[in-house]
Amino acid sequence: MTGVAPVRARDKVAAPPGCQYDLEVSDSSRGFSRAAHPDMPKTRKHGSRSATMAERAYHAIKDGILKGEIEEGTFLSEQMVRRKCEIGRTPYREACNRLHNEHILEVVPRYGYFVPELSFHAVQDMFEARLVIESAIAELATLRARAPQLKNLERMARNIEEYYKTHANHEKIIAANTEFHVELARATQNSVLVDLAQRVLERCERLSYLELRQKGGPAKTDAILHWPIVEAIRNKDSASARKAVLKDITEGQAGINAVSRWVPPKVI
Repeated sequence: MTGVAPVRARDKVAAPPGCQYDLEVSDSSRGFSRAAHPDMPKTRKHGSRSATMAERAYHAIKDGILKGEIEEGTFLSEQMVRRKCEIGRTPYREACNRLHNEHILEVVPRYGYFVPELSFHAVQDMFEARLVIESAIAELATLRARAPQLKNLERMARNIEEYYKTHANHEKIIAANTEFHVELARATQNSVLVDLAQRVLERCERLSYLELRQKGGPAKTDAILHWPIVEAIRNKDSASARKAVLKDITEGQAGINAVSRWVPPKVI
C-alpha cells in the first residue's frame, strides 16, 4: 500500500457569492475545507469534521461487509469508498484501521485492506466464545437484573417475534437480536461482560446476514427462542436461563453450518 503523500501548503481561493469566508484547497483530500472564521462554531473544526467523516466511512464499510455487499476475499476499493462517502484519505484510513482492530479487515502491506474469508475455525471460535460468555451472562442476569431491564428484554422479545411474523427486513431482525443479547449482558451490571458480548455479537452479525441470505429469510422457530430466556430471568432460575441461552446460540450455529460452504477439518 502506498504511503500518504505529503500535504502541500494550502491555497486560498475566492469564496463563492454569499459565503463569508474563503475556502482552502488541500491536496490530502482533493476537496474544500473551511478556513478559520471568528463566527464559526467550534464543532466545525477540521478535527471534528474528520472524525465525523471517519465514523461515516466506518459504518459504510462495516455494513457493506456484514451484508455481503463487499465480497469476502477481495481488497477494499479505496477509490470507491472515498467517492461513496465523499471523504479524503485520512478519514478512510482511520475507518479501516478501526475495522482492522475489530478483525473485520486485514492489512496487506503495499496492497491495501483485505476482506478475509471466514474459515470453519473462525466460525467455530465465534460460537464457542458466545457459548462461554453468554452462559455466564445468563446466570448472572438472573441474580442481578433490575425491573426496567426485564421490561426491556420482554419488549425486545416481543418485537423480535413481531418482526418474524411480518417478514421484516434482515437488517431489522439481526439488529434486534443483537440488542436483545446486549441488554441481557447489561442486566449483569458488569461493564466488562457487556463489552465482551458486544464485540462477539457484532462479529457474529456477519454470519447472521449470510444465513438469512442463503435461506431467503429466518425460520419461524427462531422467533420464540428468546422467550424462555426472559421467563427464566423473571423466575430467577439461573439453570434454565443458561439452558435457554445455550439453545438459542446452538440453534443459530446449526443454521449457519447448514447453509455454509465450510467443511469441518478431518481429525487425524
